[in-house]
Amino acid sequence: MKLALINPSNSFTYAGAPPISLALLASYIRQFNHQVKIVDMASGDNLSQIDEFKPDLIGITGTTVTINVAYKCADYFKSKGYKIIIGGVHASVLPEEAIQHADVVVVGEGEIILKKIIEENLIGIVRGIPIENLDELPLPAYDLLNMEFYIKNDMPKLITSLTPENRCGNILTSRGCPYNCTFCHNSFKGLKFRYNSAEKVIEEIEYLIKHYQIDSLFFIEDNFFVMKERTKKICELMIERKIRIKWGGNARVDNLDKDILILAKQAGCVQVTFGWESGSQRMLDIYNKKTTIEQNIESIRVCNEIGIFPNGTVMIGGPTETIEDIRKTKDFILNNEIIGGVGVCITAPFPETQMWKNLKEKIPKKINWDDFNFFTSPFPICDIDNKTLIHLSNCLKNIAGLRRHQIMVENELRRFDF
Repeated sequence: MKLALINPSNSFTYAGAPPISLALLASYIRQFNHQVKIVDMASGDNLSQIDEFKPDLIGITGTTVTINVAYKCADYFKSKGYKIIIGGVHASVLPEEAIQHADVVVVGEGEIILKKIIEENLIGIVRGIPIENLDELPLPAYDLLNMEFYIKNDMPKLITSLTPENRCGNILTSRGCPYNCTFCHNSFKGLKFRYNSAEKVIEEIEYLIKHYQIDSLFFIEDNFFVMKERTKKICELMIERKIRIKWGGNARVDNLDKDILILAKQAGCVQVTFGWESGSQRMLDIYNKKTTIEQNIESIRVCNEIGIFPNGTVMIGGPTETIEDIRKTKDFILNNEIIGGVGVCITAPFPETQMWKNLKEKIPKKINWDDFNFFTSPFPICDIDNKTLIHLSNCLKNIAGLRRHQIMVENELRRFDF
């Protein structure tokens, strides 16, 4: 059979990394002699390619921020007689909504259940079957993606020290996260944390170097450093096989120590991206981060000591957050040498996360999913109005930019004081 997979995109989509999850679906399904095409709207693919391909089935993924586009695509192609499958995080948590636009909704992981949908003609809401051993999956079908778009993307790189000349790849080597922060989709998935072996990771890195000539790489999973022994082995294999690329990955501040960072540096690591979230301990506790401000500060200090750029994100406007809490986040940015930069987001309670459940009484009956974009508050969850939150977010971004470039001129900083 012929299967088309659509990665929907809108103006809020950050196309910093290719849709590797769709590429994994494609490579899995191709093993069984089915034809697959990926139409990646984020990289500029046109939906006219669907009619040219003439698929038997169309699968559409969607996060909350892209789900409106996903539904429009689904409605359009369903009206033309195509059988539609919708999957992804948003459909997994709100399947009754998604089924209004599709013949099949997949709740959870898609590989095994997608094969059953194709070969057994399943319809309705179906539950995915998690893959226990990720090493059993073939490498993602990178050949179906516009890799040059992502490798030479002129959008900001996930590794902030790279130049436009760098050819940066992205890799996904685990699924889930063993932690339960209230704002994160992992808090409602209930899936076991799984990861590729170090050997499988090295195989994929060498594939990307050979076929796409990458000279840098970012591990896009939520927490690359969580399994220290695996991280250590990956670093050791990179050194042993003389894989000379610059790389970075996401981490929690409580998963790193000096020894693993020294080894990562030797293996080519130039940046670690942390979820600091806030400069207020009260907010960290509300988010169930199970970390401390002191650990946040120490993560920056150790990275700088070793020569790895510390990079990270904070968010404002969380439940019960006050201006004083946000001032503490401002002080955190000002008082620490965050050379890799700071991303600033406005907190959004995504559907069925623990934060969403905690705010149930505040959720309006009508919601525009486009508002879940990190730049605005989709609905009030603290006593600070949206206009003020946007202003404070912009102030923090400007302060972070000045701090990153070591421009600590008092007059400059005063412009963004609050």
